[in-house]
Order: sequence, then C-alpha cells, then structure tokens
Amino acid sequence: MQISVTDWREMKRNSLRGFATIRVGGLIIKDVALHTSHGKRWATLPAKPIIDRDGHAKRNDNGKVQYVPTMEWARRELADDFSNSVIEAVEREYPGATAAD
Repeated sequence: MQISVTDWREMKRNSLRGFATIRVGGLIIKDVALHTSHGKRWATLPAKPIIDRDGHAKRNDNGKVQYVPTMEWARRELADDFSNSVIEAVEREYPGATAAD
C-alpha cells in the first residue's frame, strides 16, 4: 500500500504516540492514531467520540471517553497492511516517532 505522510503531531499518552495525516492516492486521511504497547506498534483509522442525547461525550466506568469508528476495513489483512504501511511511512519521515518510551 503506497502511503505518504503529510503531517505528524506527537502526542504521547499511554500507548498513543501521535496523529498522522496521510495520503493514499487521491485520498487524504487526517488523525490516523499511532500506538505502541508491549513491543507492538499499530495505526488506527480516525474515530469520533460517542455523544449522548445531552451532547456530552459518553464515558466508560473508568471515566475514559468512548469512541466509535468512522470507517473500517472489510478484512483484517487489509487493516494490518494499512497499519504496517502507515508506521513505515511515519518512521521514514519522522524516525523514532513510534518508538516505545
């Protein structure tokens, strides 16, 4: 999968390492999250917070905001290929960006 990175915003919080804006052909995807945990790295498509009927972000029992995907891959193999390609592209442009602390 041919992916290029047009922007990177570092934001280290728990497994999160930051957000990338990527280009796949003529498609630009913003806020692709990159994570690192237990020796593994992965990239996820953008998601949005679940909003309750009062307009507040829904939270789980631990107080964390809950998110719902806005897009998804039809097969796991496609998701894995996307994730690996995004990580490679980010590391090419921003070496060490997805490294564990």
